[in-house]
Amino acid sequence: MEVSPTGQGPGAASSPNPNDPALVLHLLANLQNQTLDTLRQMMEIQRQQLELSREIVQVNREQRARQGAELERWQNGHEYVLDACKDTLGRLEQVHASLMREMAEYVEDNHENLLEGDFSLGDFVDRFGPRLAHLNTMLAVLRPLAAANRKAEG
Repeated sequence: MEVSPTGQGPGAASSPNPNDPALVLHLLANLQNQTLDTLRQMMEIQRQQLELSREIVQVNREQRARQGAELERWQNGHEYVLDACKDTLGRLEQVHASLMREMAEYVEDNHENLLEGDFSLGDFVDRFGPRLAHLNTMLAVLRPLAAANRKAEG
């Protein structure tokens, strides 16, 4: 058995020379091919995302068109309600503004308690949360009806 000072036998492969221009060129070509493949994959993914975005836009347009047609059918069948909806919207917007002012004053007066205790925060949410949520829902229903009524008048 022969022992060499580096611990490698006579048949061990020598390491490639990192200064060899042919090796460096080969490594660069490999790296460019990998980069190109990655860019192609990214472009394909972006094409798929674009196609999905286009489909989403189309679905949204169709949904808005259906909702508009449904709203128009409802309005034609319930014209007598539209004026009342317009008047109600104005009044409920005043109620909403009053409730928002009341809530802001409450927060101003009780800010420290709201930060410190779960009970105070729970009381605040119970006091204003359901009323605001329901009122916002009612306003969301009335606004398109009132807006449609204004279009019909204009």
